[in-house]
Amino acid sequence: MKKINSLFVILICLSLAACGSNKRDVTMKIHSDPLGAYALMQVKYSGNENSDWIFLGPTPITLDKTIFLDDAVEVSLKVIRPGFYEQVKSWKANDFIKEHSQQNGILWVPSLVQQ
Repeated sequence: MKKINSLFVILICLSLAACGSNKRDVTMKIHSDPLGAYALMQVKYSGNENSDWIFLGPTPITLDKTIFLDDAVEVSLKVIRPGFYEQVKSWKANDFIKEHSQQNGILWVPSLVQQ
């Protein structure tokens, strides 16, 4: 009986931990004009405003990415290409989730400006 109670408690804890995880599968389509810019993503978390940029690949790019949004405050995308000014688009974390839900993904098509 003691083993059954212990197993039950462990299962409850695991279930609660899984429900508390704010992990999202996000579909992103990033194009640029001109094509061939490097796309990057950054998720800033509460208490860590200096998060690293993650390389996603050259544009055009379509990908599904798992993002952990626990304590996230901002999500940013950036495209860079030599000879052009970088372009950055940022969302508050809740606005990013809302846009993704409404449009079934994130679509961004920045126009790069030559330096």
